[in-house]
Amino acid sequence: MPIFDTHVVVDWSARSKPSPALPTRDAIFWAVVRDGVAQPVEYARTRADARARLLDLILAERAAGRRVLVGFDFAFGYPAGVAEHLTGQVSGPALWDWIADRVEDSVDNANNRYQVASAVNGTYPGVGPMWGRPASWDFPDVPARAKNRTGDHPCENRATEHFAKGAKTVWQLAYAGAVGSQVILGLPTLKVLRDETGAVVWPFDCGLTVPASDIVIAEIYPSLLQAEAHANKEIDEVLDAAQVRVLAQCFATLDICGELAAFFKPAVSKIDAAASSQEGWILGLGPDLDLRTALKESEAAHASL
Repeated sequence: MPIFDTHVVVDWSARSKPSPALPTRDAIFWAVVRDGVAQPVEYARTRADARARLLDLILAERAAGRRVLVGFDFAFGYPAGVAEHLTGQVSGPALWDWIADRVEDSVDNANNRYQVASAVNGTYPGVGPMWGRPASWDFPDVPARAKNRTGDHPCENRATEHFAKGAKTVWQLAYAGAVGSQVILGLPTLKVLRDETGAVVWPFDCGLTVPASDIVIAEIYPSLLQAEAHANKEIDEVLDAAQVRVLAQCFATLDICGELAAFFKPAVSKIDAAASSQEGWILGLGPDLDLRTALKESEAAHASL
């Protein structure tokens, strides 16, 4: 029996203005696969709209008696030690609260993420650790380049990123591949969805094991199936949309074939405590796991059913 009935994969965005009316890259997309059947990919122009629609989706799935996995494509935590440094607690969710208390994110996507980054940097000696801004922007506490940082800072990456080829550091706020701004503007939405639905957040609430809940929020990384997204991309489809569609179908297929549970239990016992309490972990990664191979095997098994 599958763990979930509905699999949702969300690609977030840190845009400072509403995205164009027509779907475009670097915007918000999400894919839904319900009972193994893919639904049309959704697109949102603002974070406020996306948050409201995703909350409605989760609550509707629960009301229909369906169990839901919702994956978001940004880091759920920072490297070990950061949460305690900022909040006094060795707790990823406590850091969510700290960030959410400081973020101002308007319905038109106007936001204060660089003020929040400046506040984080101000708690560390020297300059940094957050970096990445246009040189003309007046945020002197956030250096334009990583090489301009000074002082004693936390680790560049979380443990999970050592298994994610090409993953950028959470400290990078701008330029190609940056995820830092999405983290700052994404964590408040995770907090809202968790608080409004009572969802279990993997692995913070349950450790690196299969969550026993009808609603589970997990961190995902669409680039794990980048080649598959390119190969399955439809004509004129935005690559971001193809990525969420392919990954959502992947999780659904693995789940139907009984293979998804293994991905909630990566063999990382030496770093289990840090990942579970404060850093988070990307669903689909681990020294003993290969998402692409598992997908191919599950697709073959599913086709023979």
